[in-house]
Amino acid sequence: MDPVGQQQQHQGEQPELNAFGKLTAQFLQYGANASNNISTAFDSMDTKAWLRLTVIVGGYMLLRPLFLKFVTKGAVQKMEDEDAREKRKAQISPNELRGLVEDEPEIDEEGDGTGADWGQKARVRQRTMLKDLLEAEERRREEEEDDKDIADLLED
Repeated sequence: MDPVGQQQQHQGEQPELNAFGKLTAQFLQYGANASNNISTAFDSMDTKAWLRLTVIVGGYMLLRPLFLKFVTKGAVQKMEDEDAREKRKAQISPNELRGLVEDEPEIDEEGDGTGADWGQKARVRQRTMLKDLLEAEERRREEEEDDKDIADLLED
């Protein structure tokens, strides 16, 4: 055989792909299929389908913040219930359970932040900080969703 014939024969044969190559080729195929399906779906949409899509997206944008607020409120309520349960549990000392009652001096409400008061104050600070973080995350997500929606509308 001549060298040109061998070269053409080698070009007709594709080398066997390794596992990573097969995985990459499969993901490329998935991407091509998804792109084709999405473009076909939007090309074939009529007025009713566009209206339905608009209602669904609008409903999502309106209801998502309310849902997040509801979930956040539930989480904060759960934390407060847990703190109240811990406080009730801490009111009974081991000596009281044994029948020995200790005379405790009265503790000021305006303590200097030491001793047993510090634990309660730290829990309150932690709870308010967590609540603020959840609200900040909710605001960030809302802004991110708004930016994504605007970017989606600007794309052709």
